[in-house]
Amino acid sequence: MSLPPIGRRTFVAEAAGGLLLCTLGGKRFSTNEEVSVETLNEGLEVPPKVAAARANGGTAPGQAVLAKATATNEYWIQAEQMKWDIVPKGRDQMMGVQVKGKTTFKAWGYRLYSANFAQPLGKATVPGPLLEANVGETVTVHFRSKLDTPVTMHPHGLQYSVDMDGAYKGKYTDPGGFVQKGDEVTYIWEAVPSAEGVWWYHDHGPSEPLPVYKGLFGPIIVRDPNKPRPDKEFFVAFHSFQPAATGLNQPFYCINGRAYTGNTPNLKANVGDDVAFHVYAVDDYFHTFHIHGHRWVPPVGGPTIDNVTLGPGDVTTARFTEDNPGRWLYHCHVWSHIVQGMSGWYIVE
Repeated sequence: MSLPPIGRRTFVAEAAGGLLLCTLGGKRFSTNEEVSVETLNEGLEVPPKVAAARANGGTAPGQAVLAKATATNEYWIQAEQMKWDIVPKGRDQMMGVQVKGKTTFKAWGYRLYSANFAQPLGKATVPGPLLEANVGETVTVHFRSKLDTPVTMHPHGLQYSVDMDGAYKGKYTDPGGFVQKGDEVTYIWEAVPSAEGVWWYHDHGPSEPLPVYKGLFGPIIVRDPNKPRPDKEFFVAFHSFQPAATGLNQPFYCINGRAYTGNTPNLKANVGDDVAFHVYAVDDYFHTFHIHGHRWVPPVGGPTIDNVTLGPGDVTTARFTEDNPGRWLYHCHVWSHIVQGMSGWYIVE
């Protein structure tokens, strides 16, 4: 009996597959099977500084005070669980085919609120809200959680004292590195001159990286107000939703929480625009960023390129003056990633 032919998408996806065993908190799990973060954290001890802060009404004794800034950019952000559809339109427009199988799961996202958590300013999202500052200012984030396991917010690029790190460090953990359900902490981060550029933030709690894989990450930008801003600016996260985080029977390689062209963000510009793509890599894989029909000079200089490699945690900016109208693709050029969803439309009018 002859077997049916293997399609391009199936071949590349299966060739890139495989079983990865990981250990978190002394417990072993497979990335191909859903993992309960709450179960992993059973018996996790509350660090001494966190317990002391709770007993002190939420304030950690002896918290460092940062230098006075020219201005403060203040945010109220809550970590929440939400229903998330990775392929909301159900089709891959690049290939003109339906995406089969279940694509919805219980994601975790950061949700922006008005001052003092008075009311939500939209839904929780993947990625989380953009944090902005000018050089010389501070970013103040009032953070609380509605999740059943401790999570945090940890920034890249900004300057901060050790108690503002937002990282779990075992018995040395500060309150900001172990935010339990219903608790609130305040992070203060400085946009010093060397912090100019694009960065990202993410959970760095005791369950890392699973909360990140479930959606707890977002972008940061620090600007020099004396430099011209682009006409069009796009913040693009390359990441994946793996079965360990979703419970779905297949991985999805995503741009800003969605997979497959037509579901991922449709980015638009006009001829003559000063355009900036800010791209950051979130997961455990190397990605490349490529735009059809366009090229740019890297921020640090060098030869003109149209494809750049990003490792986990890397950020790059592609900036150019738009001169080429049409419907273009932007995508990761790792073949197994593009055919599993990491592609989108860039439309120039």
